[in-house]
Amino acid sequence: DIDECAIGTHNCSTAETCYNIQGSFRCLSFECPSNYRKVSDMRCERISCFNYLDCQNTPVRITYYQLNFQTNIVVPAHIFRIGPSPAYAGDNIVLTITQGNEEGYFSTRRLNSYTGIVYLQRQVKEPKDFLLDVEMKLWRQGTYTTFLAKIYIFITAHAY
Repeated sequence: DIDECAIGTHNCSTAETCYNIQGSFRCLSFECPSNYRKVSDMRCERISCFNYLDCQNTPVRITYYQLNFQTNIVVPAHIFRIGPSPAYAGDNIVLTITQGNEEGYFSTRRLNSYTGIVYLQRQVKEPKDFLLDVEMKLWRQGTYTTFLAKIYIFITAHAY
């Protein structure tokens, strides 16, 4: 594998981030929605919310992740772990894949009241890119806080 991002042979624009994958690369754009500000390369935080419901239902934080797997990955495969940090006694989370799983390749499961996983539940036979939106609702001391993980998953052909 040649890392096109490291040697500069990619064609990503200055507004995009180059991400190396097996045998190729992807140009990724990390933008924050309106009412969010970029606090790091991969994270947006909500600036304000208008009312109690809006505060509960819009993510307080949106974080981008990139994962890379090969088509011969053994399923079921735990590919992502999520939970509040720090976690407290009494925390309770609800995980939902809100977008990107139209073909049903992925699922979520709780390991305990404050840790959940995203797993690949069926084999991806051909190289394919996914962008999953995984929402974690955290119930803590009587209120819900929503967090959003936007996970780029690149399944590449396995190298023989």
